Amino acid sequence: MTRFRRLGLGVIDQAFSSLSNVLFLVAAARGAGVDEFGAVSFAYALFAFGLAVQRSSLGLLVSLSAGSNRPPPMVLSLAWAAVVATLGVVLGSTIGDGGSAAYYVLVGACLLIYPQDLLRYGAIAEGRAHSAVASDGAWLAVTLGLLVANLAGLRLEVTTMTLAWVLAGGGSALVVILVPLRSRRGSDGRGWLRQHAGELRILGPDALLACLAPLLLAAVMTSHMTLGDVAAVRGAGTLLGPAAVLFSALPAVVVPELVRVLSDDRARLAVAQAAVMSVLVLAWAGCLALLPRSIGEQVLGETWGSARAILPWVVLEQVVWALASGPISLLSTYRRWRTLLTVRVAYLAAVAVVLVVTVGSGNLVWVMGGMVAAAVANFVILAGASRGLHSEPAATGATAGSQPG
Repeated sequence: MTRFRRLGLGVIDQAFSSLSNVLFLVAAARGAGVDEFGAVSFAYALFAFGLAVQRSSLGLLVSLSAGSNRPPPMVLSLAWAAVVATLGVVLGSTIGDGGSAAYYVLVGACLLIYPQDLLRYGAIAEGRAHSAVASDGAWLAVTLGLLVANLAGLRLEVTTMTLAWVLAGGGSALVVILVPLRSRRGSDGRGWLRQHAGELRILGPDALLACLAPLLLAAVMTSHMTLGDVAAVRGAGTLLGPAAVLFSALPAVVVPELVRVLSDDRARLAVAQAAVMSVLVLAWAGCLALLPRSIGEQVLGETWGSARAILPWVVLEQVVWALASGPISLLSTYRRWRTLLTVRVAYLAAVAVVLVVTVGSGNLVWVMGGMVAAAVANFVILAGASRGLHSEPAATGATAGSQPG
């Protein structure tokens, strides 16, 4: 399979995966009140947190082993899913679940969807992107069916809709991607863990810290503000869903190609990637600015007004993260895990300061403005950390990258 076909299929797969999540949230927002959607949004934030951690640790290592033709370790994925699901039950009983059973359905979905997601990372890394496309295509078809039924006037309870999305959508996606692997032996989780233990000791904490900020934001707002505020942030993020396709494509699609075929062009591609992504985020934001209120309410229901009010701040944060994606990809391809870990700690400290200063005001705009400031500080540090790699030969980077640095 040619490089451009691999990239094309990989991006299509990421688009299918991201659209399934975005359209599910749209259907849930249309059928739920603000508070119920806030509870579902909090559960989704936890679900997305665990998935992002897996993608940034196990998924990234699978992507970096492009062409190894070894299935990823499902035992480790299931163990992580169980940890996140347990955390979800604990948070539901302490912080609150909004009285919605859909909260626990989404928490339980980790056990089904995390293995499917890691399998598709392995498929893309092995050059079998068509399997990943078929898997996420099946899930997207189920999601579209639910949304069309909702638009046609069939009023499903949010819990019923969530069950259908998880069992029919996520279940079919898992079955489709497992079919090509039925005659292959799964990799030994313990052996894989021994082989990558050194990298995971750095990469695991790095992934946790990198993905913790959105969950921390949702948890703090649930405790000290309102579920309506949580719903507003998730609603604004849903409107920017197509832009999220770009971010999710990085570890699964771009990083394997950086490792597989590029050498001295890595730095230039990272810079171009950051510039193109930021322009595309701004272009999509321009389209949203022209969206009539009537259409916005059809998309997000009662959540539209509060989400629209903070959308400029969410867009600005996305632009800053788009710019930061270049240094992140460059540091990842050279396996500079310790550098990334240090930056993550600094960013999380900045987020903690922002939340302490702004949450007490009860003003969501102040909170989101603070998150933008934290993202800017993160970008400045990342840009400085990756500067030396722009002139470093690929062969040297590969050698240095064999040890966490």
